[in-house]
Amino acid sequence: MIMDDNIVGMRIAEGRKKLGFSQSQFAKKVCVSQQAVGKWERGESLPDIFMLAKIGQVIGKTDICYFVGKAPCLCDCGCCSCCGSQN
Repeated sequence: MIMDDNIVGMRIAEGRKKLGFSQSQFAKKVCVSQQAVGKWERGESLPDIFMLAKIGQVIGKTDICYFVGKAPCLCDCGCCSCCGSQN
């Protein structure tokens, strides 16, 4: 499974914002620095698979496919510009 840094980062940012967390607050929840969260969200780096699982637990998305663009976005609108899904 190929992971696109930008899609993963977008999904992390989307989940964090849906929960109403700042990058700093989210970083504390997953035990990393705010800088790490920022790099993930900008697509500059990727969390490892264990961290991705932890992030998924925090945002309520435990299927790895969510992070690689194979699942609907958090807003459940069915037609979302952030993930490109169409109803």
